Amino acid sequence: MNIKKLSMGYLIVDWGTTNFRVFLMDKNSNLIKKQELPLGLLHVKDGNFAKALENVLSEWLPSYKKLPIIMAGMVGSLTGWFNVDYVETDVNKEKLASQIYSFTLPWGASGSIIPGVSHRTKAGAFDVMRGEEVQVFGLAQLINKPLFNAILPGTHSKHIRVVNSEITELSSFMTGELFSVITEHTILGKGLPKQIENKDAFVLGVTEGKTDKLTSAIFAARTHRLFNNIADTDVHDYLSGLLIGNELKSLNSSHVFLVGGQKLCEKYKMACDILSIGSTFNSGDDCFLAGMIEITKVIHNA
Repeated sequence: MNIKKLSMGYLIVDWGTTNFRVFLMDKNSNLIKKQELPLGLLHVKDGNFAKALENVLSEWLPSYKKLPIIMAGMVGSLTGWFNVDYVETDVNKEKLASQIYSFTLPWGASGSIIPGVSHRTKAGAFDVMRGEEVQVFGLAQLINKPLFNAILPGTHSKHIRVVNSEITELSSFMTGELFSVITEHTILGKGLPKQIENKDAFVLGVTEGKTDKLTSAIFAARTHRLFNNIADTDVHDYLSGLLIGNELKSLNSSHVFLVGGQKLCEKYKMACDILSIGSTFNSGDDCFLAGMIEITKVIHNA
């Protein structure tokens, strides 16, 4: 993507499976305005991403046709607009930018999609992410550190290691999805009353999550109720603590940066405190925007 001349500014798009965000930037990479819509990949009719994007932009920004657009997230996946190959670790922002996928949008402006990152474990298995790598490079810019560990909580939580400003390790944990499946589709979640936040139940879950017998520990969500260790209204907090605690037990670091939404990161921070792990919260939105600006600068100066 040739965006060496950004005299009119440019657009940044974060396009995921369920959500869509667009940011209007000026020529100096300052944010002018943004919009967020429930227009994830699952909501794009017949895979017509160009039309969906054009519909949004034409209503929001009449001058959009002249602006370059740089995108990240699942829009570059097999189920997205274009399937952009992953860049394998070790990855810095320059290497990521060099593998960007460029194309011409139907209205003539230049478009690009940032690739995701893959990591091969010592056992030979692969792990992947799309979009989180942008947040990690944004975090690196915001904290000004070349060496750190980050956790990005979510449906598939990501643990990422950065060394010498390169992403060197990646591990995914299906913590969020497991929570949804267990609470919505198993006997443990059936017939529950309205759930109430209970810190004690969460702490109990985190503590009991330090186990190698996770599926056995999960069943305790039932037996704890039977023997009045937790109330029927505490099940979600217990399970949340259990799954997060089990995720964090494998963490080999005394401090992590938590990147994401404040509410979910607060749960992870609480779990870190219980497990004597230092943690610092950074807004996922701030990190994403900072990362996209950094990658755009790399492309601009190429």
